Amino acid sequence: MIPPWEQLDAAAAELRQMQACIRGSVHPGAHILGVLELGEGSEILPGTVIEGHVRIGRHCRIGPNAYLRGTTAVGDGCVIGNAVEIKSSLLGNHVFVSHLTYIGDSLLGDDINVGGGCIFSNFRHDAGEIRMPWQGMLRPTGRNKLGCCIGSHCRIGARCVILPGRVLPPGTWTQPGEVLR
Repeated sequence: MIPPWEQLDAAAAELRQMQACIRGSVHPGAHILGVLELGEGSEILPGTVIEGHVRIGRHCRIGPNAYLRGTTAVGDGCVIGNAVEIKSSLLGNHVFVSHLTYIGDSLLGDDINVGGGCIFSNFRHDAGEIRMPWQGMLRPTGRNKLGCCIGSHCRIGARCVILPGRVLPPGTWTQPGEVLR
């Protein structure tokens, strides 16, 4: 199995090669400043900014006022809502991030709900290399920007903070306001 940080690298290389293709709808008040692949039935609402290389699946609702940047892929049936910023991350199918949240350099599985006001941090204060538990060991990743890896069927309570390099197994439920160290 490929470590999460290598999955992010592989996806970034693939996304940088994609061509723009809009099958859904983009509101005239949205700003596409990069390359967007938008799936059928998906909508980009006013005030949303797409920068970089972004792929959005089918039947998604993005915005209003969302910011997707870097190399980001969003699966089918997702909601990325008001004041949500997603940077260089991979989101599975049926991921709901409705408002006031930052997700940086992270991998999220399927069927995840993220409460309002969450931070998925991707940078250590000392700018050091981020290590991540993988296959029973704490592994060096070679990266100074890496968020978290969240398994499928998780529920993240409002105002949670997840520190860089953390892994949440499938089915995890957090309490509101938790800091996952």
